[in-house]
Amino acid sequence: MRPWTPALVGAALGLLVGCGGSPDIEPHPGPAKGLLPAEVENRVEAVRQNPVAYLHEVAEKCRALEQYTLTFTRHERRGLFRKMYGPEHIACWFRREPFSVRMKWLDEDVKYGESVYVEGAADNKVRFVTRWWSPPLLPPPHINKVALRTPVIWGESQRPLTDFGLERLMERTLASLERAGDEVIVSYEQPLLLSDEGPTVHHLHLEYSDERHKVPIQELYIDLATDLPAGTVLKLPSGDIHAAFFYADLNMDVSLTDEDFLLEIERNGKGGRSSR
Repeated sequence: MRPWTPALVGAALGLLVGCGGSPDIEPHPGPAKGLLPAEVENRVEAVRQNPVAYLHEVAEKCRALEQYTLTFTRHERRGLFRKMYGPEHIACWFRREPFSVRMKWLDEDVKYGESVYVEGAADNKVRFVTRWWSPPLLPPPHINKVALRTPVIWGESQRPLTDFGLERLMERTLASLERAGDEVIVSYEQPLLLSDEGPTVHHLHLEYSDERHKVPIQELYIDLATDLPAGTVLKLPSGDIHAAFFYADLNMDVSLTDEDFLLEIERNGKGGRSSR
């Protein structure tokens, strides 16, 4: 096995990104789904009156979620040349205790297949597999392991797997609001359809004037029916997208076990050597 030099690590992590592109989910005006017009009006007005208080309520609902599955659509600007990657369509499993995240890429044209992190397991590293031979990574059925923050350090992911989830999104948003103080304006735009097949969402616009914010604009979408995050778009001062994350098919009625946080080849008993 070849040693993991910095150059090899950088090349390996390049396989953990998707293809270039722009968001394939564009929220737009449309009739509310599953809610009467009067109910929509009441909910919108309540949020419009105090959007920051509402964001705290949303965060509290997220903290109450112990486990769930969802489909995650991700776009990120990353790497040395700040290229936009995505859309990546990913099936996700989340568990609070022990903190566990598993991702399975649904796009057939990407080289990786799955990744998983379970707090305290596998030397606290991320385990992942590729779909075919991708030097210097081990090909299927072998399992690759990297430190939790390695993809971030090498600019192949904006955040580690431990930053995934609805609660983490709200925590980051509220932390930015608190730090900014009077240097941020939070406004309610209008209810939108997240997509033709998606839910009706509250659209909140956060704009930071503080020069410390390199990404000063956030569009935040909260499901009108569930009061849970449905997506967010982060924009640079130029208006270009820095990152966009959307959540669909949320299922909170699940009973996840340790087996749900094994890679498929681990569940099938094939095992495989681990690279470092």
